Amino acid sequence: MAKPPEPIDEVLPGAAAAVLAEVSRVITQDPQQPPSGDPNATSTPHPAARQVVELKVSKVLFGSLAKAGATVQVIKPAGAYALRAGNKGPFVLGGKDVEILGRFGPDTWPEALVVQAAARHGKS
Repeated sequence: MAKPPEPIDEVLPGAAAAVLAEVSRVITQDPQQPPSGDPNATSTPHPAARQVVELKVSKVLFGSLAKAGATVQVIKPAGAYALRAGNKGPFVLGGKDVEILGRFGPDTWPEALVVQAAARHGKS
């Protein structure tokens, strides 16, 4: 069974910024673990590989990691999804290196929810 996304209020304290952006390109992608086990399986136990992607920022929801119109390189950790050019939505960013936070990528939380949570946590 798939895990639900983390509650936004658990993720936001570690966030440095949130932006509305589109993936303009995948810069690098770590090797994907080969599939194993039953060839008839519909899912695999292996996470999608870590990626470094370039985001084209259209709007800053909070933080100063990027400005609207700028591009920023971020890390998508190994996880439940992979990104490709054209993926867009809100990205919550943080970590020691600039990483995308959340399990499912740009559609984990809608923009309004990110903005509301940012206000609750004093992020601007």
